[in-house]
Amino acid sequence: MKKGTKIGIGAALLLLGVTAVSSCTQSFCSPTDTARIMYAFDPGITRIKSGGSADQTFSGIGDYTYHISGYTAEVAVWNNGGLEYADGTRLSYFNAVIDSAKNSGFVNIDENSIPYYVALDDLVLKSILLEAANQAGHNIDYDLSNEDQFAMFNRDIYKYSYMKFISSDGGAYWDMYNKFDATVRETTSADICPSTDFVNAYKSRMNSYAASYRTCLTTKEDKYGSYGYETNGVYISPKSWQFAWSKGFFEGLLVYPIGWLIDQIVVGFKAAGATAGAAALLGIIFVTLIVRSLMLLATFKSTANNAKMTELQPEIQKIQNKYPNANTSQIEKQRQAEEMNRLYKKNKINPFTSLLVMIVQFPVFICVWGALSGSAYLTTGTVLGLNLSLSIRDVLFNGANWGPAGNYAAVTALFLFLLMAGAQTVSMLLPQWIQKQKAKQAAKLGKNPAQKSQNNQMKIFTYVMLAMIIFMGFSLVSAMGIYWFIGAVFSVIQTIITQLITSRNAKKK
Repeated sequence: MKKGTKIGIGAALLLLGVTAVSSCTQSFCSPTDTARIMYAFDPGITRIKSGGSADQTFSGIGDYTYHISGYTAEVAVWNNGGLEYADGTRLSYFNAVIDSAKNSGFVNIDENSIPYYVALDDLVLKSILLEAANQAGHNIDYDLSNEDQFAMFNRDIYKYSYMKFISSDGGAYWDMYNKFDATVRETTSADICPSTDFVNAYKSRMNSYAASYRTCLTTKEDKYGSYGYETNGVYISPKSWQFAWSKGFFEGLLVYPIGWLIDQIVVGFKAAGATAGAAALLGIIFVTLIVRSLMLLATFKSTANNAKMTELQPEIQKIQNKYPNANTSQIEKQRQAEEMNRLYKKNKINPFTSLLVMIVQFPVFICVWGALSGSAYLTTGTVLGLNLSLSIRDVLFNGANWGPAGNYAAVTALFLFLLMAGAQTVSMLLPQWIQKQKAKQAAKLGKNPAQKSQNNQMKIFTYVMLAMIIFMGFSLVSAMGIYWFIGAVFSVIQTIITQLITSRNAKKK
């Protein structure tokens, strides 16, 4: 097998390794977080509107009561094969389940099924409101004709919306929904109840909606992101370091500390008056600088070794030119290795320390990715229309993002991608450019096929690695694109400074 082919296969395996390890980074979403996200995709077919004469007291479960008055309960109607409200707003996510069931040939949901879902909504609302009263520790009485009280009512609904799917004592997913479903079926005609196949299809769709989100890493309970119908955010519960350790070793060791650091920086900038998007951007920039600075300390010896090897290129080139047949002659290969070892020993260089950089960078990359893709704060606010929790690929491939409807987010995403790709190219190729320039200073004693072959292999490996990084920057969350851009600029500055210091020290000697 040719060496170039081996490099290609090795790079492909490395890409698969990155993908595999990335998928092993655990989500920080708790059961209540996931249940709230599902509720944002299916709050029911009944919505409470302020104003009206409705008056109801919810009691019978728990120690307290929840009384609401001055409201109207609007029920969605059946139209064009799906459910929608009087103002034309369609229940698109629930209708998607209906359409999928139709394609599978077992749908039995139509306008006759509305009473079933109204009864289900009543039980869900009762459970949510009583949970809110129990958590508050007192009876609650809201007049929803009052704007402020209506806002507080909606706050409680979404804060305790997990009660539609999971009980407050941490029961299994769908335990509450199954309970509500069984209760309604006891008093409702079987003809209008959804079939078992439809219920299973509904559960599968809700699980897939929730599973596509992992942005639950935060130290403060608040509303974050945009999920389903709830564009103003969903309540996400705070996570502790102990919780992070329960998720895994790297989650506790690095992912949570990085996520915690993002939280502190973002909160600090927001307190100083920055917008949510600007605070998120500054948080990523500062975290990148901190992480890269710590990595520099951890790999300082390796970095210094690489700089020394670059400075020694003229001498290395001379040795390599003395043995042009090292790739075919075992004797020349051995003599070249002996001279190279003497040169390294004389200058106190260990060429194998460069592996330390890769050993440190790989898990750090995975953990930074886990923190940035899991940060709840990064889902709130935009930077020039771009939500940093979305991938550049998804933003670019959504046509709406190229116009005012999408705040021209695709333009920002494209600009970020080009910046990231350009900075990474300079960062990875700069050391080679410097080495090439140093090598030109060596005396040309003849052509060295072995060295030429080795240089070509290094170029191929560098280009493959660069392509991988650019591809991942295109596919992962936009926050990673910013991390890679800032990191690349950091690396360029680091390379230049290190090279200048090494060259100055060499001249002194």
